[in-house]
Order: sequence, then C-alpha cells, then structure tokens
Amino acid sequence: MSVIKKGGRMMAQVSLAVEERKLAGKGHLNELRKSGKIPGVLYGKNIETKAVAVDAKEINKLFKTHGEGVLIDLILGEEKYPVIIKEIQRDHLKGVITHIDFYRVSMTDKIEVDLPIILKGEPEGVKAGGVLQHQLHELTIEALPTDIPEFIEVDISHLKIGDVLMVKDIKLSEKITVLDDPEEVIVTVLAPTIEEEEAPAGESAEPEVVSKGKEKKEE
Repeated sequence: MSVIKKGGRMMAQVSLAVEERKLAGKGHLNELRKSGKIPGVLYGKNIETKAVAVDAKEINKLFKTHGEGVLIDLILGEEKYPVIIKEIQRDHLKGVITHIDFYRVSMTDKIEVDLPIILKGEPEGVKAGGVLQHQLHELTIEALPTDIPEFIEVDISHLKIGDVLMVKDIKLSEKITVLDDPEEVIVTVLAPTIEEEEAPAGESAEPEVVSKGKEKKEE
C-alpha cells in the first residue's frame, strides 16, 4: 500500500523579540509572569545559553496564527537567531504557558523534530461499520529547517476493514528522513464488534450439562 502525504504548508518563519533576563530564582520568575512575560532559555549550537523573557501576548498571538511548529527569527538586542521551539511548559490548571525553550538552529544543518499526523477523509471501512484506531499521532523526522512542513497530512479514505497503515506507507519528500520504526502502526480499521445475543426472558442462560459417563447396566 502506498500513501502519498500532502505535507501541508512548509514551516512558517516569523520574527519575535525577546529580552535577556539577569535575575534568577522562583520569586523573580513569579514577578516576571505577573508582569505579562514568560521566562525562557535560548540555547543551541555555537551559542552561549541565555536566559530570556518573552511577552505573553506576543507569543500567544504567534501560536494562534502560525502554531507551535514555526521557524522563528528570535531578536535579542542587536542579534537575530533562527530558532525553533524545543519545549513548552504549561500550568494545566490555569491554562497558561510558564516556560519556553528556544533552540538555535543552523539553516545548513538538518534537525530532528516531531510533526503531528493529520488524518484526512473517512475510511471506506468505517462507512461499512468498522472502527478506526489511531495509534501514532506524531512522526519524528530529520530535515533542514526550510524543508520541514508544519504537519504530515495522510489521506485514509481508501482504507477498508482490516487495513493497516504503517510508517513505511508514508511517502515524503527525498529531503526528509523519517526516524520512526517503518513497521510502527499509525492507524488500522477494525472489524465491528459483534455483541452476544441475550437469552430470551424466562430461559436459563446456563449451558445444558451432558453426562459423559457410561450408563450402569441393570443386573
């Protein structure tokens, strides 16, 4: 089976200004967040690790417009760094971002990223009563920053009951290397579950016991 991926738009590239922060400690970080800024760190190849802060409104606006899989020109003072967001920490109770890791990339070196797998279409098997099971939600790939799509879109409309879609079935650009196990299952269409019929009211559901012993001969 061969599935052609329609890779979506290439990773967007936008600008974002940050400021360097000198102070550390839990109290300082709490004050920083109360002022509407999010603490973060800038690190990567050929760069000294720097503690930074970014305006919460600006980063949330960026995410709303472009998503988190975005190539950023990070502006720090007079310097500009091409970065991707490596990790985001969140307070899930408050629903806010508490920390961001910015990773400096080289535009000439390949990087490893996880891309979301977006399923497109309704499988023929589901229309026939089958059940879709989505097992792998991200694909780990390696490519140059400018060759990385925002997501992996896969057409599953042709899948029938019993069909399995694996990593090896996804055909990507020659510029992209997939790092996941080729045999790993992305989705499968399971046969519908057949429910056992209930016994009619008044009838025993217990099986009939049949004696297997020999009958005793009459003397």
